Amino acid sequence: MKTQSTTLKVLTCAIFILTLSSFAQAQATRTWVSGVGDDVNPCSRTAPCKTFAGAISKTAIAGEIDALDGGGFGTVTITKSITIDGAGGFGSVLASGTNGVNINIAANANDPQRRVTLRRLSINGTGSTAGVGTSTGLKGVNVNTNGAAKINIENCYIQNFTTAGIDLAMNEGATGARVSIRDTNITNTGTVGLQANNANAAGFVSVTADNVRIENCTSGVIVKDRSFVTMKDSLVHACTTVGVSIQAPSNNAGLNLERTVVFSTGTGVQRGGAGTVVDLANSSILNNSVAISTGAGTVNTHQNNTIANNTPGGGGTTPVGQQ
Repeated sequence: MKTQSTTLKVLTCAIFILTLSSFAQAQATRTWVSGVGDDVNPCSRTAPCKTFAGAISKTAIAGEIDALDGGGFGTVTITKSITIDGAGGFGSVLASGTNGVNINIAANANDPQRRVTLRRLSINGTGSTAGVGTSTGLKGVNVNTNGAAKINIENCYIQNFTTAGIDLAMNEGATGARVSIRDTNITNTGTVGLQANNANAAGFVSVTADNVRIENCTSGVIVKDRSFVTMKDSLVHACTTVGVSIQAPSNNAGLNLERTVVFSTGTGVQRGGAGTVVDLANSSILNNSVAISTGAGTVNTHQNNTIANNTPGGGGTTPVGQQ
């Protein structure tokens, strides 16, 4: 009887330790992926996972997933605060026929920050049976429904999508959402490069785009309801319909351009409905089919901009401030 009791205790302890070990792996604050990893692994540095989707299920809220090499780590849906870092080799997300990164974090007492950081990623929508180089990916970064309260996109390449590079279709309440995009290239993204909208009448989304390059799409930047976008030291180029736009009608929306170039697009700056404001400072609107559209919204220029070689030029700006 004593031997059986001892054996039972040993087995109980072993099961308890294994359970704790499994729980610890599932709740790791930092995990790793590698091109030669495997999603059955615990996603540790010495036994990395293969995909971001495999690693995220083993990473704690507010944890971090790091790439050990420049492998391809698959598409991912983010439902909790997380940092995904592609490291020096730029982790790749190949999104043939789907979205690259989906962000949809529901309100959760265990995750009050609802914060996402995407860093050093190459998000690519290329790939189909129709031939090499065909874009079939839908959206590079898709933020919808619950979204996230704070999103940082840093030093990323987003390219070859049919619908959008970054689509911020938010639904945030009174506290709003803040999105920061820095040192990022968005190119060949179909309908729009960057789009911001907040469906909740009680809230807003505030977006800063710093050193962002948007090229080769139908519309470069679209600002919709309850959205405020500030672009600094950026470029919007070769967008066939419009460079930057507040869509009319829009409710309580704003667009600020500072040290930004809008070059060789259809309409350079498209104003929105009554009550919307576009502010231009130290920016250049050059070689567009139309410089600034007519409409009910206001375009303020701080008299230090270059608006030239457009057909026609000008476009009815309101001078403000000093030279």
